[in-house]
This record gives sequence, structure tokens and C-alpha cells, in this order.
Amino acid sequence: MTLLNQAQVEQLKEITTHLRQVRQEKSIRLEDIAAQTLIRAGVLQALEEERFEELPEPIFLQGFIRRYGDALGLDGNALSHTLISNVVRQDSKNDRKNSDNKPNTYIPLVVTYILLLVGASAGLLYTLNPPQITSESLTPEVNSQQSMVSSEQ
Repeated sequence: MTLLNQAQVEQLKEITTHLRQVRQEKSIRLEDIAAQTLIRAGVLQALEEERFEELPEPIFLQGFIRRYGDALGLDGNALSHTLISNVVRQDSKNDRKNSDNKPNTYIPLVVTYILLLVGASAGLLYTLNPPQITSESLTPEVNSQQSMVSSEQ
């Protein structure tokens, strides 16, 4: 999983604790939630036991929390939005920093088109005007064979 900052981990702990408490109050088994939400029971168990290193990326967690909350009769969108709003803000800041460090190699599209056009033109010219084979361009072996053929006649 992508590393979360400390505030995000604490918020995720609060959300998962709340979901676990509501599930236990309603006496719903974790397997029943897994069947209803189509989330693997192992993922739900890792979520409830706060083994966050076993969980997928934060964007998937948003969907898991939303479906889990909806299955319990809670507002899953509100629960997932509280987590993902912090995660998205943090990730977008990191993306901007990383994109500034990358070297910017830009090749104009016009250059690509010109190279493609030159290559296609050369290929067409070669196809329409193949090189002419002359007797001087033949190897000496072929010349000797031709002379033998002409002397026999």
C-alpha cells in the first residue's frame, strides 16, 4: 500500500473502529459483509485489525469503506470521503513535486511527421524506380558464364 501520513493512518483507524463496532452491535459476521460487498474477507479482516500494510492503494480503500459502510446501513460515501479527501490532497502534492524533478524532453509532433514523410517518400521512390542492373554491375563469375553461353551459340 502507498504510505499514508500519520494523520491519515489515525483517520483510517477511527473509521475502521467505527465500522467494526457497528458491525458487532448489529451481530453481523464479517463473512456476511464480504459476501454482500464482494470484498474478500481477508481484506476486511486486515482493515478491522488495522493491518494497513496488507491493504491495497488508498483509492481502493475508499471503495471498500464506502461499500462496507453501505452494507452496515451507514452513509458509506461520507465515510469514504473523509478518508480520501486527505489522501488525494497529500498524493497530489507529491505528484506535483515529482513532476517538477523530471527532465522535460519535448519533441514537437511536427518533427515526427516530417521524419515519417521523408521515410515514406524514400520508400515510394525506391519502389517506383528500382535500381537498374547492368552488365558492369554483374560479378565476374556471371560475366564468364554469359561469355560461355554466347560462344556455344
